Amino acid sequence: MDWYVASKAPYTPGHEIAGEVVYSPDLQFEPGDRVFVHHHAPCMECDYCLRGEFTSCPVWRSTRIFPGGLSEFIEVPQEIYRADVLRIPKGVSWDDAALVEPLACSVKAIKKAQIGPVDDVAVIGLGFMGLLNAKLSSLYGRSVVGFDLVEERRNICVDGWGCDEVYHPDEFDIRRKFSVVITGPPFKSAIEFALKIADRGSRVILFAPLPPGESMSFQLFDLYFNEISLIPSYSAGPDDTRIALEYIASGRIKPSELITHRYPFEETPLAYEKARTDRSAIKVMIDIEP
Repeated sequence: MDWYVASKAPYTPGHEIAGEVVYSPDLQFEPGDRVFVHHHAPCMECDYCLRGEFTSCPVWRSTRIFPGGLSEFIEVPQEIYRADVLRIPKGVSWDDAALVEPLACSVKAIKKAQIGPVDDVAVIGLGFMGLLNAKLSSLYGRSVVGFDLVEERRNICVDGWGCDEVYHPDEFDIRRKFSVVITGPPFKSAIEFALKIADRGSRVILFAPLPPGESMSFQLFDLYFNEISLIPSYSAGPDDTRIALEYIASGRIKPSELITHRYPFEETPLAYEKARTDRSAIKVMIDIEP
């Protein structure tokens, strides 16, 4: 989402990170320990935190690593250090450790979807996050059907990344309905398609927003009498990162398998351009050190 990045500029990007501890103010970590670091963390004490709504916590929204993940060294504020710096287990690669955060976002979304063994799940958009959503959904639901405009992405999902079936949206019979729909692309067309294939009593997870100021209309009458729930899922909290790390450490999910392009730190602009413009790029990784 170009508008989202632009809203934060100027800044040092990079929020999916793993690295070695250089200095720790206490005995929680030692120099040389491998750690995952979240870029936000809640206070763990306010009403939002006590309700488990960690991303609504004012502290969560104000914390950040400095200057950013694309740096040789980063400074971790106390709130993040206390709540969401996790030791990387032996056997977990640097690549997978760096991808704990995006997997945690999927963990939160799937929890909100409350997927069970009788749920048929539709995942709209099969980029990196959509593939993670599909894989996690397949661990809990009865079936997963994926939708994407790009054939290569559809092929990846049906070849080991959670999808039982895949379709181009224009080639799908919308009379077929789903009890859970997870929509990722931040476009009206994706959300409209999600509502068309949502069954009565279904949950529609909004995994990404429309740009600021952009709106869309839908029939509240239909949502009400069909009891369709629209549920946003934004980022992830410290409970989600721990679950994500457990999935990775157990070998059940290896996000690193989706890395399609890799760049050295010196070629960071090329990496961002590749991720922004090349539909074959599922996940682009930047290595700070050789």
